[in-house]
Amino acid sequence: MASAAPHAENNSRSGLTAIVCDSCEDNGERTLLAALKETIRRLPHAVLVRTTCPFSQMWCHTRKTSASRGAGQVVLVQRCTDTRKPLGPVIVVGPVETADDVAVLTRWLETSPLAVGSLPQRLRRLQNTNHTNPN
Repeated sequence: MASAAPHAENNSRSGLTAIVCDSCEDNGERTLLAALKETIRRLPHAVLVRTTCPFSQMWCHTRKTSASRGAGQVVLVQRCTDTRKPLGPVIVVGPVETADDVAVLTRWLETSPLAVGSLPQRLRRLQNTNHTNPN
């Protein structure tokens, strides 16, 4: 069995906060939460936040009742310094629908810098490219 080897440019010098909806962890999606926990534990300046749906209850209801593609979980990622100062805008990743999506997301979290463009298009469908951070 191959181990999860760190990438050449590990995200250990910078930090991140990953936010995942606790209301959405049904239908086998505990796999995403478990994978995020494992990944975040390997990153010394990373934090995982479990919260109620950051997009409102309507999002959770829609994704739970939708049979169409696009109904997977969404993870919000905020890059930051090792002292937790935000760097750039929040990155919306998702919808995360498959085991492959989970693997791509966790590998991406371990890279530096976290560049939206290095995510596959399927995980950038909800990205707001017009958002700017005043910091």
